[in-house]
Amino acid sequence: MRKLDSLILKSFIGPFFVTFFVVVFILLLQFMLKYFDDILGKDLSFSVLFEFLFYFSVRITPDALPLAVLLSSIMTFGNLGENNELTAIKSSGISLIRTLFPLFIISILISFFAFYSNNNFVPKANLKALSLLYDIKRKKPSMDLKEGQFYSGIPGYTIKANHKINDKLLKDVMIYDHVTYQGNNRVILSDSAFMYSILDNRYLVFELYDGSSYTEVPSQSSRIKYINQFYRNNFSFMKLIFDMSSFDLKRTKEELFAGDYRMKNTDELSNSIDSLRFNQSKQKYIMLKNSSSFYDYHMKDNFILPDEVKTIRSEFNEEALIKDYFTNDKSLINLSDTFLNFTYSTLEYDRSTYSRALNTARNIKTNLSINSARIKSQNFEINKNEIELIKKYAQAFACFSMFLIGAPLGSLIKRGGIGVPVIISIVFYIVYYVLNILGIKWAREDIISAELAAWLSNLILFPIGLFFLYHSRKDSRIFEFNIKDYFSSKISKIKKIIKSF
Repeated sequence: MRKLDSLILKSFIGPFFVTFFVVVFILLLQFMLKYFDDILGKDLSFSVLFEFLFYFSVRITPDALPLAVLLSSIMTFGNLGENNELTAIKSSGISLIRTLFPLFIISILISFFAFYSNNNFVPKANLKALSLLYDIKRKKPSMDLKEGQFYSGIPGYTIKANHKINDKLLKDVMIYDHVTYQGNNRVILSDSAFMYSILDNRYLVFELYDGSSYTEVPSQSSRIKYINQFYRNNFSFMKLIFDMSSFDLKRTKEELFAGDYRMKNTDELSNSIDSLRFNQSKQKYIMLKNSSSFYDYHMKDNFILPDEVKTIRSEFNEEALIKDYFTNDKSLINLSDTFLNFTYSTLEYDRSTYSRALNTARNIKTNLSINSARIKSQNFEINKNEIELIKKYAQAFACFSMFLIGAPLGSLIKRGGIGVPVIISIVFYIVYYVLNILGIKWAREDIISAELAAWLSNLILFPIGLFFLYHSRKDSRIFEFNIKDYFSSKISKIKKIIKSF
């Protein structure tokens, strides 16, 4: 049995690590293509690019692990079935469940590792990756002068070169200097220019040849507003040095991003959810308690009220507010609509009273509508945090669900290699991915609960895994399909039906 366990483990470990790194690389390419425009032309150093890729690689491990487990499980048992090794194991009296046992233990360990990584490593990687991505987006592109176009990337200067011989030699150069005087008061024209960087690209040097500078000095006298001084200087050589510090990558403090739900572990998410719920309940209570002051005419005992309004008034107390209205934001607006309609029907005899009551009703309706939208936004934030919290457990369990699908499925299809297993793995992973996306979208829109959204893919795939496990124990041939035999049997049935008539 130890030799069998060793054989199964060796057959699984190799494909698992290979497929894991391949999946990480593919998913990383997807992210790189998404942010390609933000990275291109920024002249980032190798260390910054390596840091960026490393953090994003850690960030996508929760998505890569389930697919790696699924693909390696199918490949392992597909190879055993294709080489008739699985048949030999069964013929020796060893059940399929016992054969699956070592990988069952490995899949549980991978699930625990997935949760630990998702709870400890991924939030920190998210913080590093997203803060670095924000800084990269803010970084200016590297200087790129194009022929016949003005370039204003250097603060205080606008440069144009009509002809570009190569990356360093320019012809027919025009430079607008906005530093010496505001506006376009100084212009430098040059027949040619040679540019290069110094001090580790800290400064850019322009060596200008055979040109002129034109300067208009604004009048400093308040009495003489429209008399300016003009200067023209010819030169055979001039050197300009530009500070390139604005092109450097400036790192933002990571603490500014720490409040995002993606940068928190389970304990921090639980605290955030409790705080958000408390603030939401507090806002609802204060809003409802203070809104009673707007109903000057509807809360009078000596006023003739409809039965519907009397019912609302009798329940309009703090206890009822907490009990009845906290769960339904629309009831607040409906309450204002009731008083607004009541105002139209009962107060027409007194125009001034009618106007004041109508304005009050409109004010309270607007106030409640604004607060209701704010509460809805808070509820959206609560849903995001709840989904992220529960998803950490669901993504870890997905590794076990994928093993439960992959191992029995491999023993049924009896195909190894990277052909059929890859196709089947992609199909199941697409189902897993789409269910996750739909679940998160529906939960954020408050269509389904956060628990159902996070566990939706597992609720669908886990029974499929049990179905495959059941048929693999019975050695069913559910994937062996002979088209010739199928149509022959159908034709025979049709002939029997025709002969019966």
